[in-house]
Amino acid sequence: MASVFVNYRVQDQPGYATLVHQALAQHLGSGQVFLAARSIRLGDDFVDRVFDTLGRCRVLIAVIGRQWGELLGEPGTDWVQREIGVAFSLGMRVIPVLVEDAEVPAEAELPGGIKALARCQHLRLRHYTIEDDLAHLVRELRNLLPHLADDARASGAAEVYRVGGSRCEFGIVPGDILRCTSADVWVNSENTDMRMARTTDFSVSGIIRFWGARRDQGGQVVDDVVAVELKGQVERRPVAPGSVFVTGSGELARSHGVRHVVHVAAVHGEPGAGYRQVGDVGACVRNVLAAVEGMAEARSVLFPLLGTGAAGADVMRTVEAMIPAAVDHVVDHPESRLRRIFFLGYTRREQEALAVVFQRLALVPVSGQ
Repeated sequence: MASVFVNYRVQDQPGYATLVHQALAQHLGSGQVFLAARSIRLGDDFVDRVFDTLGRCRVLIAVIGRQWGELLGEPGTDWVQREIGVAFSLGMRVIPVLVEDAEVPAEAELPGGIKALARCQHLRLRHYTIEDDLAHLVRELRNLLPHLADDARASGAAEVYRVGGSRCEFGIVPGDILRCTSADVWVNSENTDMRMARTTDFSVSGIIRFWGARRDQGGQVVDDVVAVELKGQVERRPVAPGSVFVTGSGELARSHGVRHVVHVAAVHGEPGAGYRQVGDVGACVRNVLAAVEGMAEARSVLFPLLGTGAAGADVMRTVEAMIPAAVDHVVDHPESRLRRIFFLGYTRREQEALAVVFQRLALVPVSGQ
């Protein structure tokens, strides 16, 4: 459930609101940050979703550009004003984030329900210090919301384990998937419609799509390589849960040494409930590994924790299903050419859950890694 609500005007610096959302999602966890344009699913009741989420959050970030004050409307119809007013009425902490040279209007110029905004300590975002400014905001929120520590991005060296006398090792890759340059195959946790996320989405699917695409010098996608190949393979939608499709890796071959991407249907949509993890995530792992075994040149594969992103599946239960499935595959296939099966521990919570389950299964840590 989100802890931070990003409030902004569509007509006033929406790009900066997106940058704030992306930075907070990256460092605090995507499920902890709400931005209406990114967080509300198609068909949801917009009003109910906004105010239900707002009521559960602890901090509201008010992104304020130069035109913000000029766009103030009537309290009953101005959505931005309503959200801030509700936040104050609930006793939430409100942090004004001022874009470039913008200022919060004087208290006398603000409507009654949000006059307190003028007295709130603000943070300023400038284009030439944007990374430092956003890092400052992340640090402040971590101090204000210590429960988010488990959802902070993991760091450190990879941890490696081995089962019995097998030649195949198991590894935990901490942090961002883009840190990994030693896996022949990346696994994409996809929905049963097999439609990849937008290149601007902060998800494994969106990252693979963007980095696999050919881009011009300005970073714009000119050839959507991986998504186009996947689309061409899927004849009917939706596909069965656990289905796998193998594509090339596009530009990821050059940037990260990835040979193939295996797309597995690990989440599916439920009317009125959004995306949910499929019932047997262990079967997803088994199906992926069976597909990888058919690749003569593949020696290593990287799994994200399937269905724990937008689908919101429980991290520990997911790890408890995925790792035993992978271990069973290695034990049952002593002739396997696989030498490394990696699992991505993006957050500290994920990293620790993976380590706990490896130890519970009595896998032996490999020294010198």
